Amino acid sequence: MSENILLQGLIKGDTKAFEQLYKKEYNILFSKAMKVLGDEFKAKDAINEVFLQLWERNTFSNVKVSPEAYLMVILHHKCINMATAESKIRAKLKDFGTGLKNQEEELPELAQEQLSRLQLATAELSVKQKDAIDKIYWQKLSYKEASEQMGVSINSFNEHMKRAMQKYRRIFT
Repeated sequence: MSENILLQGLIKGDTKAFEQLYKKEYNILFSKAMKVLGDEFKAKDAINEVFLQLWERNTFSNVKVSPEAYLMVILHHKCINMATAESKIRAKLKDFGTGLKNQEEELPELAQEQLSRLQLATAELSVKQKDAIDKIYWQKLSYKEASEQMGVSINSFNEHMKRAMQKYRRIFT
């Protein structure tokens, strides 16, 4: 399929054109994502999130370059955003952990037990779940704002929050 025919199919929302683009570009996109993120699962997540975003928003009508180039640029920005967000989360968690350790001696025994449980549950969370918790409870963002900042759909964000809360509940019950 020629580039123009593929682009016209994408603009029209043709699932076959979208599927063809996915199959044709996946390997090169995976290589690009691995170079930036250095993790197979994060790379796959980034690619899938980009394709989901493109499918939901159908922004191909604005494309002035090849669909492949457009896709590569979007993936690059997604990977950079993911890497930046992850480093910010690590820094905040490090600061949070240091602050907790400094206060540990001052806490009554029951509070120390609850703090230990909280640290245990937090350690079990994925990076995205920690990011979701941070955005809702520390940054006081709405679910919509938080999902937009994370670059995921509101449904994906809800799933991250749901799983994080399930882990917390499991530890505290």
